[in-house]
Amino acid sequence: MKINIKIVGLGEGGAKAISKMIAAGIGKNKSVEFIAIGNDENIMLTSTARKNIFLNRDLTTIYKSIADALQDAKLIFIVAGLASNAARAAVPIITSCAKKAVTVAFVCKPSILENSSRKMNAEYTLKNLRGKVDTLFIMPAEKFFIFCINRPQISLHELFDVADDIFCQGVKIFLDMLDTSHELFKWGNAAFGYGEATTALDAIKLAAKFPTLEADELKHAQGIFVHLTSGTPLSLSSIDAVNKFIKAQLQPDAEYFLQEKIIPSFMEKVFASIICTRK
Repeated sequence: MKINIKIVGLGEGGAKAISKMIAAGIGKNKSVEFIAIGNDENIMLTSTARKNIFLNRDLTTIYKSIADALQDAKLIFIVAGLASNAARAAVPIITSCAKKAVTVAFVCKPSILENSSRKMNAEYTLKNLRGKVDTLFIMPAEKFFIFCINRPQISLHELFDVADDIFCQGVKIFLDMLDTSHELFKWGNAAFGYGEATTALDAIKLAAKFPTLEADELKHAQGIFVHLTSGTPLSLSSIDAVNKFIKAQLQPDAEYFLQEKIIPSFMEKVFASIICTRK
């Protein structure tokens, strides 16, 4: 049974992430609607989202536009840079309108290089997300420098392109999980990583070392969710190796779940994703 899913991109970064998801076919064959919300007309006019909501109108009109766009949604993804004016304006409205839906937010904290007003925006927006969305992924901008280690002159614009790509992958991971689970995502504060290799064990090791995860993320996690995608069914020994690797790092009272999905086009590759929940 398909559920009604809305993926909402806020501001320039969110709108670009939405366009990347559409181009990559994310959400294909699912009941997904992409929505871009922002106040930059040039960005909004180039968005490929089915629905674009401008913030340069009166508050009553904006609220109604967002409420109508999210109507009947069962699962809502929010993708945004915390420092944007669009996120500051739209997040309180979205969380108010989405009380009957499960909400998952992927947000990027501003770099230490950004100005004080954008940092204030981020603090305000984050306050309106904590405790008001079901799963919250917060990634500092500095984390994305790790992906550009050989590009010392990278600009902030290029850095946020990296963030968009990773958030796109995060949304895809969640949507793939819907194929193997009837549970929606209510995990509180969380972090995720992913990796691809020729064996399940190597793939999960790469996922566990993904730069957006802290070095001791698994050790302090309240819960771990592992999703393995492969071209053919994995052997019991492969699954057992993954289980032993993960469980060796967990606290005794941590919850652990593993799912497997088969996609023939993966052939000999195994894609592993790992989600860690934390306080």
